Amino acid sequence: MHDLLNDPHMNNYPEFRTFCELKRRGLRKQALAAMAPFLKTVETWSFEQRQEFVAWLYTHDESSDPDGSYNIFVYSLVTNVLQPTLYEWKQRFPNDPRPYRWLQEYEQAFALGGLSEQIAVQALMDQKIFALWFAFHHINENLYLSEVDEDRGIIIEARQLNQYVLSEEKRAEYEAELKYYSDLLADWVAYTHADSENESFLDWCERYERNYLFTESYYYE
Repeated sequence: MHDLLNDPHMNNYPEFRTFCELKRRGLRKQALAAMAPFLKTVETWSFEQRQEFVAWLYTHDESSDPDGSYNIFVYSLVTNVLQPTLYEWKQRFPNDPRPYRWLQEYEQAFALGGLSEQIAVQALMDQKIFALWFAFHHINENLYLSEVDEDRGIIIEARQLNQYVLSEEKRAEYEAELKYYSDLLADWVAYTHADSENESFLDWCERYERNYLFTESYYYE
């Protein structure tokens, strides 16, 4: 919030500045009330003015530290300014990936922007990793919450997509996670095909020395 308030571009939006200052001080009700005059002002803007504001705000948000940010994307701002402008932006400039990215339509943003859309690429990777995590997050209770073929497909798609991640460090992190879930899926398939009715998957993993995060195996010398 400090960087946003000190951005020279903020001088163009005094009413929005008031909202942000109140939000930073933790005065939620007062901040929401201060949003009303700003929304009235926006009603008088041309599309180009709204487009400039929206692009400035999202670009600043993307470059900010997520751990130190304040939630300025309140409901009234999103529904009255941001979303309508982004939808109109898509209609006017259908080949611009930015409105798709800011509407979290990451596949279309990537299709339009290619390698330049690294935020969209990583967001898609995160979605696939989360889907795998969700499938296995109760596996220590012998609960697998997906389909084997579906997760195999996700892993294949994610590995193909990971080739477009330009950061070597991030690409390696994704590959390590994909290997983890690929190995876990293979072991789950092996477990379900074995005669292991009286043995939990957790015990099976420990017996075969499969050291996953949920096994919590400890070895002492």
